[in-house]
Amino acid sequence: MTELSYCAQQIKDFDNDRFVAALFAPDQVREDLFALYAFNLELSKIRETVSEPMIGRMRLQFWRDAIPRVVAGDPPKHAVADPLSLACARASLPEAELLALIEAREADLDDIAPKNMAAVEAYAESTSSTVIAMAMRIAGVDPTQHADFVRSAGIAIALIGLVRSIPFQASSGRVTLPADLCEVAGLDPTQSQQWPRNPNVSEITLPMLLTAKRHLEAARKSSRDIPKAAMPAVLPLSLAALYLKALQRYGGDPKTLAERPIGLPRHLTLMWRSMLGRP
Repeated sequence: MTELSYCAQQIKDFDNDRFVAALFAPDQVREDLFALYAFNLELSKIRETVSEPMIGRMRLQFWRDAIPRVVAGDPPKHAVADPLSLACARASLPEAELLALIEAREADLDDIAPKNMAAVEAYAESTSSTVIAMAMRIAGVDPTQHADFVRSAGIAIALIGLVRSIPFQASSGRVTLPADLCEVAGLDPTQSQQWPRNPNVSEITLPMLLTAKRHLEAARKSSRDIPKAAMPAVLPLSLAALYLKALQRYGGDPKTLAERPIGLPRHLTLMWRSMLGRP
C-alpha cells in the first residue's frame, strides 16, 4: 500500500468524511484536496490546542503572513504550506479566499457562543462554504457558477457536524451552540462543564437539524447542473445527509449516533452518489 502524504494522513485521522470523498478524485486533484483540507484543519484545531487565545492569534498571524508567499510559490517551510502552495499553483486558489478563511477562524478564539441560528449560519458560510468553493476550484469547476449550492451545502454540512460534536464540546468545556437555543433548553453555553452528564439537548439540536435539512434540500435542488468532475469536492454533503437521517431517527441525540457509528453505508452512499453525479 502506498504511504500516505502528511496532509492525507492528517485528513484521514481527523476529517475522515472529506478523506473518503477525496478518494474519488484523480491522483493529483486528490492530493491538492488533501492540502486544502489540511490547511483548514490547521486553522480549525488552533483553539483546542492552545492554552490561551493570544497564542492562537499568533498562529493565525503566521498563516496570514504565509498565504501571500504560498500563493506566490515561495511558501515558508511547513508540512502543509508546501503542498498548499502546489495546489494554489495548479488550481489558482484565490489569496482572498484563503485569507478570508483565516479571518473567519478568528471568532473561534473569542470563546463567545453565537447569539442565534443566524450567527451560526453566517459563520458556517464563511468557513465550510468557503472550503467547498476552493475544493471545487481544485476539481476544475468554477464555484461562482454554483453560488447557491456552495452556500447551502456548506451551511448544511457545518450544522450537522456541529450537532454531532456536542458530546465532545460538552466534555471540553467550550460550546459553540446558539445561545438562544441553549437558554430555551436551560443550559448555559458558558458553563458547559456544569451540564449534566447526559443532558437533553433536543431543544437545541432539533431546530438546528431542521435548519440543516432546509439547506440540504436547497443544495440538492441547485446541484443538478454541477459537473461530475466536482463530485469529490461536494460528496461530503451526501454523508451529511446520512448523518441527518440518523440524528432525526434518534430524536436529535448526538450521543446515540456516536455510540452507533455509521460504517459501511458511508462508503456505499459515496459510491452511489458518485455514480449518480449528484451529492
